[in-house]
Amino acid sequence: MRALLVSLACAILPPGLGAQDEPRTTPERTQHAETSRAADVEAFVDACVKLSHGDRLTVRIAGKTHQGRAQLLVRVAEPKPVVPPPLRALVIGNIHAGEVEGKEALQVLLREFASGQHGELLQHCELWLLPIYNVDGNEQVGTGNRAGQNGPAAAGQRANAQGLDLNRDFVKADAPETRTLLGLFRELDPHLFVDLHTTNGSSHGYHLTFAPSLNPNVDPELARLHRTLLDGAQAAMQSRHGFATFDYGNFETRDWEGNGAPESAPGVRGWYSYDSRARYGINYFGLRNRLAILSEAYSYADFATRIAATRAFVLVLLQQLSEHRAAVLATAAATDRRLQQRQPAWFGFDTTFAAAEQLPVLQGEVDTIAASGELPERRVRKGDGKPETMPVHRAFRARQQRALPSAWAVLQPSPEVVQRLQWHGIEFRAVDAVQQVTAERFAVDKKRKPKRPYQGHQELVLDGAWEAPAAVELPLGTLLVPADQRLARLAAVLLEPQSEDSLSTWNFFEAATEAHYPVLRVLVR
Repeated sequence: MRALLVSLACAILPPGLGAQDEPRTTPERTQHAETSRAADVEAFVDACVKLSHGDRLTVRIAGKTHQGRAQLLVRVAEPKPVVPPPLRALVIGNIHAGEVEGKEALQVLLREFASGQHGELLQHCELWLLPIYNVDGNEQVGTGNRAGQNGPAAAGQRANAQGLDLNRDFVKADAPETRTLLGLFRELDPHLFVDLHTTNGSSHGYHLTFAPSLNPNVDPELARLHRTLLDGAQAAMQSRHGFATFDYGNFETRDWEGNGAPESAPGVRGWYSYDSRARYGINYFGLRNRLAILSEAYSYADFATRIAATRAFVLVLLQQLSEHRAAVLATAAATDRRLQQRQPAWFGFDTTFAAAEQLPVLQGEVDTIAASGELPERRVRKGDGKPETMPVHRAFRARQQRALPSAWAVLQPSPEVVQRLQWHGIEFRAVDAVQQVTAERFAVDKKRKPKRPYQGHQELVLDGAWEAPAAVELPLGTLLVPADQRLARLAAVLLEPQSEDSLSTWNFFEAATEAHYPVLRVLVR
């Protein structure tokens, strides 16, 4: 592979550049008319390794896609050990392959690191950068893949080669790409995970919007640290780089009621975030007791601006991580310890928006540029927007909570369930002798699911109630999942019958779910 990368590097270097000259990205070489293919990124990375500080870069294949393409992972660190040990950050681009500036921004940063820049940052951080996560989707380039986006004309497709949205796959892990990333989470245990996207939603005045992990089961102390880092990053984006940023969302007027409805007056226009469920990578990762940040460059800003804003956002997040090193380490350790020592913790469900905050939000405008020749119609950011104070719904809360049990007992687990618990890194053991425990069972009254499949499944909702605790005999082969483990919050989301995004949601327990749900809450063991 090394020989392949060397030959490809020669192909992308501009005329007259030697091995020690800096390579250029595909957008830079094409006046931002085109985006990188996988071979371009491989060649660019190899050219960066040849630069004067290229020994900061270590390249490996993280995994393979559904079609067997390599997912290129680059570690960036000082070649000599740093004392104290650096914090670890993992950043991915192109989970939706039509959202292209993430992979380009990461290449720019790789060149800067390989050219000797950001030395102070590497004294505190070790970086793992995966520029193209959805490689199969990236190679399916077409002009209709990102309708309305302000360049480039052609980009990759949203889904992977299985037709799956990889940012809805973090619970069910149907895609090999997802399983690769879960493996990196287990191997690296990064203090910070960043997922780079592009939004083509409401017309606003920001260059980039962001979100922390939004699941209400994220440890409260960790949730507060997310907000501290994001407040600092937002200020730095404006003061150091001139980019306006805000919490991710869309303008909506909501006048409906029901599960998940905001508790505000009908007909009130506000700014609403997206979702709290664990199927989304950032929401999932927060349940691992670590920091997770979503980045959404603004689709109607021009391609060069989106790359620059994304690059700047990754840098300021890393700088915030460094500046808050003590708090990051202490919070990660404390969230783990509270669970491992069986301190009180709760599983929350029946999720709704938290109380709105009255904040100014920049309303923007766009111009529509008609299609011309091979160039599709696109929308172009117009001006810097005008502030309007309105209800901002940027957090969620659980309306119901249950204390975590001593353990969960999975009766007659299927191989698919065992596999997924292993992929998620959940600790469990198989019962090797009949065991008596006191446990609660969930009696199922009704199963509800849509007629049409979604992401290869028909999402299942269970209606029912918990029966009174009783003595239960656990047969051989039962999986016992202790709640005194660092991933207990994630285990609860995966296993509880009332979880809004669990293994049950994705049908992995459906065959064994009849009168009772096949996972017990063990209270005494």
